[in-house]
Formats: sequence, C-alpha cells, structure tokens
Amino acid sequence: MTARTTPPFRADHVGSFLRPPYLLEAREKKARGEISAAQLREVEDRAIAEIVQFQHDVGLQSITDGEFRRTYFHIDFLEQLGG
Repeated sequence: MTARTTPPFRADHVGSFLRPPYLLEAREKKARGEISAAQLREVEDRAIAEIVQFQHDVGLQSITDGEFRRTYFHIDFLEQLGG
C-alpha cells in the first residue's frame, strides 16, 4: 500500500488562532498606557505575518489574520453597543 500525499478530506479553520504570548503582553502594556496604539499595531502586524506564514506553510487554501486585532469577538461587539 502506498502512502497518500493528500488527505481524502477537506479541512478549514474557522475562528481565532491562539494569540502568541508577546501579543498578549503588548495588549496588557497598551491597557496600562505603556505603549501607544501605533506600537500595539506594529506587534499585531508581526503576529499576523507569522500566522499567515504558518497557514501558508501547512497548506491551507484560505488564510485569515487569526483575528489578532481583536481581543475577543463578543467583547469587541459588545463594546460597540450603546444605550
């Protein structure tokens, strides 16, 4: 029997990837006023570049930013509600 090089199924990733520790630390620093929004964005950019490369390397056909600019979907949503 020969080994298959591709699985006989399709897999997709839906939702957020786990944030790397350095991104979580940057978010905490931003919350404490130790770094600016621009500095946080630079860290997010680095984390996004890394997760995009990871997805490419493992062969995913659709790639996401990992939702790394969000804290959590429901929190980001709820913070936008008024009244």
